[in-house]
Amino acid sequence: MKKCCKFLGYGGVIWGVAFIVVSIFIGFKVSSQIIVQGITTLAVVITAFLLAKSLNVSTMKEMLKYSFSWVIVGLILDALITARFTGWEFFSRWEMWLGYLLILVVPLLAIKSEGKAA
Repeated sequence: MKKCCKFLGYGGVIWGVAFIVVSIFIGFKVSSQIIVQGITTLAVVITAFLLAKSLNVSTMKEMLKYSFSWVIVGLILDALITARFTGWEFFSRWEMWLGYLLILVVPLLAIKSEGKAA
């Protein structure tokens, strides 16, 4: 897969997973914020990690390029789509910013280490 798709497309996939999970909770009228936030965060973290792992990146600098681009894609999609449903106050919630921080940092755990004995 081309690098451009991995920079932009993977960011869209991560955002899509979060959007779908939250939409399911809304559809089933789950009102517990702790459950919704916890499961959505877990889904996003797992998705970001698995996508990062598929990159086979071996440096922090290179991985940060990807994860930073995923955060930018998510912010743009949230501004274009999520804010229409929730209003701009969505961006004032600390939980949203924690999610973006995790998308930035969790992929660092997937960096391929060089020279490790199997």
